[in-house]
Amino acid sequence: MDRIVAIIVRVLSALGGWARVLPGIDYASWRPGQKVKVLLAGYNGARNTGSDVRVCTIAEQLQKRLGDAVEISVMSLDVASTAPYFDARVRQISFGTLFFGALYRACSEHHVVILCEGSTLKSKFANALTLYNCEAAGVARAQGKPCIAYGSEIGEMDAFVAHAARDLCSDVQFIVRSTGSLEALQRLGLDGRLGTDTAWRFDSSSAHEQAVALLQAGGWDGKAPLLGIAPVNPYCWPVKPSVHRFVRSAVTGDWSGHYQAWYYFSQSAQRERRFQAYLEALAGACLAFVAERGFQPVIFGMEQLDREACCRLNDLMGGGVPLVLSNEHDGYLIAEALRSLSLLVTSRYHAQVLATRALVPAVAVSMDERLDNLSQELGTSRGQLLHVDDVDLGPRLLLAMDDTWADAARIKETLAQGLEAAVASLDAMDEWLATTLGAAAMRLA
Repeated sequence: MDRIVAIIVRVLSALGGWARVLPGIDYASWRPGQKVKVLLAGYNGARNTGSDVRVCTIAEQLQKRLGDAVEISVMSLDVASTAPYFDARVRQISFGTLFFGALYRACSEHHVVILCEGSTLKSKFANALTLYNCEAAGVARAQGKPCIAYGSEIGEMDAFVAHAARDLCSDVQFIVRSTGSLEALQRLGLDGRLGTDTAWRFDSSSAHEQAVALLQAGGWDGKAPLLGIAPVNPYCWPVKPSVHRFVRSAVTGDWSGHYQAWYYFSQSAQRERRFQAYLEALAGACLAFVAERGFQPVIFGMEQLDREACCRLNDLMGGGVPLVLSNEHDGYLIAEALRSLSLLVTSRYHAQVLATRALVPAVAVSMDERLDNLSQELGTSRGQLLHVDDVDLGPRLLLAMDDTWADAARIKETLAQGLEAAVASLDAMDEWLATTLGAAAMRLA
């Protein structure tokens, strides 16, 4: 079925130029004196904190740099959930899991397309996500419009998806967020420049009092050091379309593993055993650390899909651990709660990015290349980077937590240097983007 999605994306990309004459599409042709209509095409509205704060920051920087010269629109799966991130100047465009028509129309009605999802080209989570980006790039190319991938991660892809990306993204101007991503992009036969993630500048200070109140409601006395834990289910990916499973679910009423529309998570008894072993390792190490050091644990769900992992981890830790979940709180509160921590254990990339702004030491338990690349970017010790399938993960995690806490002062100095470099890189990216959009307007004229 993913191959059918790829075919649809290729067909729509090839038909991009026909949008000028299709009914129901307000095709955008720029003229001097007009605002440049910029589409931020990403995976927003799924209560994914990282995705939302990334795009929020991009919109804010465009408004700061270019002011009334641009008109910004954002793709959203749930306009209500993304509303807190954007002011009235930003138009939100609703779309669904079957994104083909809505994305085609949105790209056609704007002058510039910015691909702003972090996991831009990779098969880890869903081929559909990469193909979404490929359609946006392909339609923009067919219409002669600039397409920019901003702060992107590039990873391993299935062969047919990589082929589609190579073809449809050939004109995309890539700024990737890690050296590893740049190397992966070049292996794909595409080129770009090195930048960083856009979330480094996300300002959550307005939610400080609410975050403190939430933590205190969970039992924090305001004095004990806080241990944050951001788990995932590393073994439910990728999400794939399946008509067979959809029909079976409709007939039997068993919707286990269902995501949305015809999409389903990957499931097996082996995957479930590995997931349980990962959670038990996290729980055992964190319970031992809390008992030894007097920390207050807090569990973070950075995406609504993390809820199950958070609740199961809470049960394994005896219950009663405060939960800060993205399906209940927006990115401002979550980021501020992360910045209140003394130590973080995370399998989520943006949990570490957001916490690093407050120089919170972290131990990463990585499921793919993103946290590995972030460790390299920040210059942190390899002892602070573990992987979900490591042998003896629990004991190794406890040792890493002990070592990280013992060396916290030096680690904070390293993080300060990494943060300074990331913000400087983001400043350069913003300057480049403003210049590029100005040049794009001249080209479109």
